[in-house]
Amino acid sequence: MYTDGSLKRGIGAWAFVVVEDGVVIHEASGRVRRTDSNRMEFHAAVEALRWLPVSSEVMLYSDSRILIETLNQWRPVWKASGWTRPRDREIPHLDLLRELDALSESRSVTWKWVRAHSGIEHNERCDQLCIQARSIRR
Repeated sequence: MYTDGSLKRGIGAWAFVVVEDGVVIHEASGRVRRTDSNRMEFHAAVEALRWLPVSSEVMLYSDSRILIETLNQWRPVWKASGWTRPRDREIPHLDLLRELDALSESRSVTWKWVRAHSGIEHNERCDQLCIQARSIRR
């Protein structure tokens, strides 16, 4: 599973691509106004895991270091401390992080980082889907 999020001229987009045995079996995307790029990265992962059946096992690839580091390193620490950070600093996108945590509990998710714009086919497809989603007039 590959995810991506982006932002351009105030319009955010998210996308995901599901691959099984080298074949794309599903892809989806959408757009959001008044957001930020990191929120779109988190939103893409939420949408992808919502699509995935409960009890599934998945490798989720994202080109967002913030998303991957948050899920792999910071989520366990923040969750153990009651979703708080030292000195009362706010946890960015806590609503989406909590949803990702809940979705991850009913699925086996391995979070992996991939380099953006490096020719990784399904990551590039996610990027294209984001561009298309932003261009749709609503």
